Amino acid sequence: AQRFRAVVPYVEQNGKFMVDVTVNGTRGRFLLDTGAPCCVSYSFARRAHITLGEAQTGQDSNGHPVTARMAQLDSLRLGSVDFRNVAAMCWSEGSPTERFGIDGILGYNLMQMGIVKLSRATHTFVFTTLTDSLGLDFSRATPLLPDPYVPLIEVRLDKAVVDTVMFDLGAHALYEPSVRNYARLSKAGSAFRTQASAMGALSMGASGIEPPTLKHRVKVPHFKVAGFDFRNVAAVTTGGHDSRIGARLLEYGDVAIDFRRRTFYFLPHDGKTSADVYLADWEVIPTATLDGKIVAGVVWNKKLPIQQGDRIVALNGQRFDTIDLATATTRGLLSLPGNKATVTFVNARTGQEETTTMRRY
Repeated sequence: AQRFRAVVPYVEQNGKFMVDVTVNGTRGRFLLDTGAPCCVSYSFARRAHITLGEAQTGQDSNGHPVTARMAQLDSLRLGSVDFRNVAAMCWSEGSPTERFGIDGILGYNLMQMGIVKLSRATHTFVFTTLTDSLGLDFSRATPLLPDPYVPLIEVRLDKAVVDTVMFDLGAHALYEPSVRNYARLSKAGSAFRTQASAMGALSMGASGIEPPTLKHRVKVPHFKVAGFDFRNVAAVTTGGHDSRIGARLLEYGDVAIDFRRRTFYFLPHDGKTSADVYLADWEVIPTATLDGKIVAGVVWNKKLPIQQGDRIVALNGQRFDTIDLATATTRGLLSLPGNKATVTFVNARTGQEETTTMRRY
């Protein structure tokens, strides 16, 4: 078997992890994503002279159909390692992904060749077949569950309550229970408490923003990943097929996945065994649309005059007519101070601008 070790710096923006790669001699910025296969954008495929094959229909992160063409990357260079004949999908011309400011995805079909490790202290991504100097600790390990593609693990919410989650580096939240699993978990009593429910559209996939679906905001008092106890996790359900744990995990420790030995490691910073991770959320969650507008993605407080889908034109008096989608997805929309903010919106029922106050809770 081939032995290799690639170590590259990553850039983190709003919970997205990007690395520089060279494909067929052409440099590009790729998103690290354990929840997706290797992909390239249509424009990058043309720049890198990538030969495209037949079209196939798959699903994006929200479970919606997306058409992409098969591609073979003759050479993909990561750090000092050159990977040959890498299978990839090429997004269709004009795909929403073209606006994310990335050239492609470094995905699970390549990562399955070895071990991946992300270290936040050094901002490095290691991809290797060699276990030495990775600092792996079997007391911080949990087995990967059987799946031919994505890394799935079991997390424990209580002695008798478990969820199966995908570690999705392309997702930002610490935990997103799937709507499919919510029906079961919501019967778990104090281990999984529903705080609010509302119609909403929050998630952006390769096919664009999801259509509005019923969302639930929940609080999980104990959420154990590889023996580490995350306390008071606030989570919002996802319409995707699997429950997910995402990039926020790296705020508390390094993550390593040994695909060949089917093992997931969570290596906490400072050797801790637990952390209170409660994150207060705004009553109105803004979402960017493909045409550069900001709308109310979900409104948790039904007493507010703003409704899901209403266009937001100002926050705390700062107006914005349009927003760049790449900025919205990599830097986020809400970095407001305090626990109270004003929202100016266009009431879709009257066409008039109105201002209301939202709070964090």
